[in-house]
Amino acid sequence: MAEQNVTTRWIWKGRIPSRLIALIGVVSPILCVLVFTLAGFLHPGYSPIHHVISDLGVGPDGWILNIDLIISGLMFIIFAIGFYQWMRPMISRGWLLASTILLVLSGIGVVNEGIFHQPAHGDPEAHLHMVLHGIGLAVLFYSLVIALLIMGWHFCKTPEWRVYGWYLLLTAFVTLGLLILPTQIAGSGHIGGFIERAQVIVGFSWSVVIGWRLFNHQLPISSVKEGKYNRDCK
Repeated sequence: MAEQNVTTRWIWKGRIPSRLIALIGVVSPILCVLVFTLAGFLHPGYSPIHHVISDLGVGPDGWILNIDLIISGLMFIIFAIGFYQWMRPMISRGWLLASTILLVLSGIGVVNEGIFHQPAHGDPEAHLHMVLHGIGLAVLFYSLVIALLIMGWHFCKTPEWRVYGWYLLLTAFVTLGLLILPTQIAGSGHIGGFIERAQVIVGFSWSVVIGWRLFNHQLPISSVKEGKYNRDCK
C-alpha cells in the first residue's frame, strides 16, 4: 500500500517556476492572437479576412504587431525548453531533443517575423526583408508541424496521454493542409487573412492545451526517479 501511494503522488521540481513556464505556454498564443486582433482595429480599411497578419507590421502602429511577435516568440521558446524537462521521463532522448530543437526553431521564426517584418513601400531594404520574412515564416510553421508529429506519435504510446497524442497528430495534419491546400485553390488569396489566422490558431493551440495539462498535472515521483514513464499501449 505504501508503495502504491508513492507511485500515485505527484511532484514538481521547482514547483513555482515549472508551473509558471507551463502557464507561459498557455498565455503566449492567446496573447499573440489577442494583440494582433486588436491591432487590426487601429488600421483603417484593414480586413482580417482579406489582409494577412504581416500587413499590420507596417505603418505608425506597426510596432504593436512586431513587439507582440517578438515577445510571443520568446515566450514560446521558454515553454519549449520547459517542455523538454517535463517530457524527459516520457519521450526517448533523441526524439525529445529533436522535437525541442524544432519547437525552438519555430519560436525563433516567430521572433524573426517581428524583426524582419513586412517592409513599407519604397523601403530600400525591402527585398532583403521579404526574403528573411519568407524564410522565417516557413521555418515557423514547418518546424512546428514536424515537432507535432514527433510528439503526437510518442504521446500515443502512453495511455494517459493518448488522447493528446491524437490531438497533436490531427493538429499537425490540419496545419499542414492549411499551408499547402490554399496554394492549390484559385482565388484563395482573397481570403489570405482568414487562412493565415486559421494557420496560427490551429497550429499554436497545442501550446494552450498541453501547457494547461502540464499546469494541472504532474508526472509520478517514481517515474521521475526512474527516468521513465509507462509507454505501454493497452
